[in-house]
Amino acid sequence: MNSTLRYFSNPAASISYLSAGYVRLDWQPLTASVAELRAIYEHVLQAMQQHRCTALMTVHNQRPPMPLEVQTWLAHDWMPRAVAEVGYSRCAIVEATTPLSRLAARAVGADMGPALQFRYFDTAEKADAWLRGTAAG
Repeated sequence: MNSTLRYFSNPAASISYLSAGYVRLDWQPLTASVAELRAIYEHVLQAMQQHRCTALMTVHNQRPPMPLEVQTWLAHDWMPRAVAEVGYSRCAIVEATTPLSRLAARAVGADMGPALQFRYFDTAEKADAWLRGTAAG
C-alpha cells in the first residue's frame, strides 16, 4: 500500500510524494496562466529533489491543453533540467479526457527523445503499476 505525502496544492493542481518512490501531479479542470503552470512544474522539481526520486505520474483528468509556450518550455528547459538535476527518467501520464489535451501531452513527450521514458495510461492504477515496475509498459 502506498502512503501519500501532500507537497503542494493550489486551485490548478496538487503535488504529492508517494512512498512507492515517485511524485504525483494531479491537475484540475482549471485554466492557469503560463506563470502559474511554470510555478507548478518548479514545485514538482523541488519535490523530486527533496524526495530524491526520478519518476513522475501526472494525472491530466480534464486539464485544459497546455499553451504552446509552456509545452516548449517543458521540453527544452524544465525536462532537461530535471534529467540533469535529479536523474528524471520516467514519466507516467494518465491521459486527459479531451483530445487537445492528449495531443499536447504527447507532443511534449515526443520532443524529449530517449533521455526520458514516457508511457501513457487510461487509469492511475495502471500508471502506478508501471512506475513500481509491476506491469509491462
